[in-house]
Amino acid sequence: MIGRAIERAATAEAMPLAGEEAPARPVASKETRVKRLVRLVLAFTAIFYLPSLAGGFMADDWYHRLALDHLPEAFYERLNLFGMIRSAEEVAAFKRFGLMPWWASDEVRINFWRPIPSITHWLEYQAFGHDPAVSHLVSIGFYVLSVFLVYRLLTRFLPESRWALAVAVAVFALDDAHALNIEWIANRNETIGGSFVMLGLLTFMRYREGKGRYNAPLVALSYLGALLSKESGLVLPLFVFAHALVFPSKEGEGIWARLKPHAPLLAVLVAMSFAYVALYFGFGHGANSVYYINPMKNPGLWAAQFFRSGFYHAVILATGVPLHILSSTPVQDYPLAAVALGGVTLGFWAVALKWLRHERAFWFFLLTMIAGQVIVTTSFPDPRNLFLPSIGFAYLVARVIEEAYARWKERWTYRSLVVTVGGLHLVLAPVLSQACIYIVNNFEGRYAVLRDSLARSIDYDHLPEDGVEVYFLNWHQREMTAVYGLYLRRVLPTGVSDYTPIVKDPKLGYVDKLYKGLGAERIHYFSLSYLHGDVEVTAVNDREFVMRPKAGHFFPTLFEQLYTTGTPWQVGQEFKPGTLRATIEKVSPEGDVLEVRFSFPEPLTSKRYKFMMYDGEKFVPVEIGANGKVAAAALSPSPSPATP
Repeated sequence: MIGRAIERAATAEAMPLAGEEAPARPVASKETRVKRLVRLVLAFTAIFYLPSLAGGFMADDWYHRLALDHLPEAFYERLNLFGMIRSAEEVAAFKRFGLMPWWASDEVRINFWRPIPSITHWLEYQAFGHDPAVSHLVSIGFYVLSVFLVYRLLTRFLPESRWALAVAVAVFALDDAHALNIEWIANRNETIGGSFVMLGLLTFMRYREGKGRYNAPLVALSYLGALLSKESGLVLPLFVFAHALVFPSKEGEGIWARLKPHAPLLAVLVAMSFAYVALYFGFGHGANSVYYINPMKNPGLWAAQFFRSGFYHAVILATGVPLHILSSTPVQDYPLAAVALGGVTLGFWAVALKWLRHERAFWFFLLTMIAGQVIVTTSFPDPRNLFLPSIGFAYLVARVIEEAYARWKERWTYRSLVVTVGGLHLVLAPVLSQACIYIVNNFEGRYAVLRDSLARSIDYDHLPEDGVEVYFLNWHQREMTAVYGLYLRRVLPTGVSDYTPIVKDPKLGYVDKLYKGLGAERIHYFSLSYLHGDVEVTAVNDREFVMRPKAGHFFPTLFEQLYTTGTPWQVGQEFKPGTLRATIEKVSPEGDVLEVRFSFPEPLTSKRYKFMMYDGEKFVPVEIGANGKVAAAALSPSPSPATP
C-alpha cells in the first residue's frame, strides 16, 4: 500500500525534490519574515526551558553521582555511565544492600553504552562538580541546537518563504514529549543522539544535492556519533534508505534506479550497523526487563508490545497528551478519555492522509516514524522515545494547519481544525512542558519526605557498629522508588567518613568495591513492596510475617516490573537477596502475587530493625507484634543529621 502510494506521489505535483531547485521565491520579504520567526522560536525555546535550572537530580542522576565520586572505573573502563546493571553479580550486590528490590530477577540488565553523553557528564563534573544548574544549562544548549537542526532539515521539505516552516519548527520545539529529555539530566542522551541522526540525514541530503563529495563520509561519521550516543541512532540507515526510496533523482525512476546510486553508502551504513550490534551485545551491553525489552532475549514480549506502544505513541504525538500521566493501563482505567484521545488521533491521521497523500514528504516521514517505533518499542508509552518521530510529525501538523487555513473561509470545520490542532500543539503542549518542569523540579522535594521521616525516627549521629536495617512496608509515590537508596546515602550519614581507601584500592574490582564500600555503611534501606496504599501484616512467629495489600496485588505497575523479565510468579518461589528471605505464598489465577512471607535472621523486635509505613503524609516507624498487629512505634526525638 505504501509502495503504491509512493509511486503515485512520484508522478504527482509535489514538493521540490532534494537536489532540485526550489521555485522562484515570490517575495523576498516573506523568507526574511520566516527566518526571523525561526530565530524567535530558537530564542524562546532557550528562555522557555530556563526554569529547569531550578531543578536538581532525579533517578539515574544519583547513580551518575555515585559512579563519578566513588566508582570512577565505571566510567573509565568504557567511557560509559549508563551501564547501571551489567551482570548477575551486580544484581546480587545491589539487592544485598537494598539498591534493588528483593524481587529483582538475576537476568535483569540495564546496561546501555553511550560514551558521548557520558563524556559530557564527566567533563561537567571535572569543571563544576555536581552542579545541577550547569547540567541543565548544557542540556538546554543541546536542545536548542537540535531545534536548529530540525529547522535546517525541514527547509528541504518546506520553502523558507512559507510560514508553515516556522510553525513546524515551533511545534517541534514546544513538543511536551521532549520536556523530560531536557529536564532530566541523565536523559540528555536522547537529544545528543537525535542531533547526530539529524546531522547525518542533513549531510546525506547535501550529498544528494551535489554540495561536496566529502558529505558522503560525513554521513558515516555522523552515524558513528549517533551510535555512540544512544541505541536509537540505528534508525539513520533506515532514514537514508527512506529518503532515497521516496525521492527519486528524476521523474519516472524505478525503485532500484533510485537506490543504486546510494548503494555503496548504504552498504557502509549497514556494515557499521552489524558491527555495532555485534560489538554492543558481544561486550554484554543491552537491556533486559519487562520495561526495557530486549528483542533478542524476549522476542515474544517485544512483538506483543510493538503495536500497543506504537498506537499509544501515535496518540501522544497527535494529541500532545502523555498517556503515562493517566495510568499504566489508560484504556482500562480511563476508557472515556482513551476513546476521546484515540478519536482525535484517528481523525488527525485521516485528514493528513486525505490532504497530504500525494506529497512525497508525507510518505517519507511516515516511514521514519515506523522505523523509529521498531527501534524504541517498550512495554509502556514513553514520550522520551518520540524525539526523532516528532520531527516528521511536526511537519504533518504544520501542513495540516496550512491546508486547513487555506480553506478557512469555506466552512467552519476548517476553522475549528486550525484552532484545535494549533491549540493542542502550540498551547496545550507548552503548558504540559512547563508542568513537567515543575514536577521534576519538585522531585527532590518528594524524595525529602523520605529523608525527613527517617531523620525524625533514627539517630543518625550515633549509628550502632552492627548497623541498622530499615524496611519500608509500603510507599508514598512510586516515582520515588527509583534509586532512592542512592539519594538517602548522599543526604543522610552512612557511618563512613571516607571511602577513599576503598575507592583507590587497586586490588579491588568494581563488584568488590560495591560489597566493601556499601558493606562498611552502618545503615541500609530495603523495600518490601512499592505498594501505594495500605498493607496488612500478620506475624507468623517472632521472625516471620506475611504481608498482603489491602487492595490489589503486588507488582501492579511497571515501576515494580522494571526489575523483572516477565517470568511467571509461582507459589513457593523464594528470593534471598541478603539477610531477609521472601517467599511467595499466594498467587491469583491471573498470575498476580497476593501474599509474601518475609523471614529475618533476628527477631522482629531487634533494635537493628526499623519497619516504616507511610501514613498518608510521612513515613512512621511501626512495630510488628507477635499478635499480628502493626502498632506505631514509640518515637524519641532525633537530632537532624548533617548532610555529608
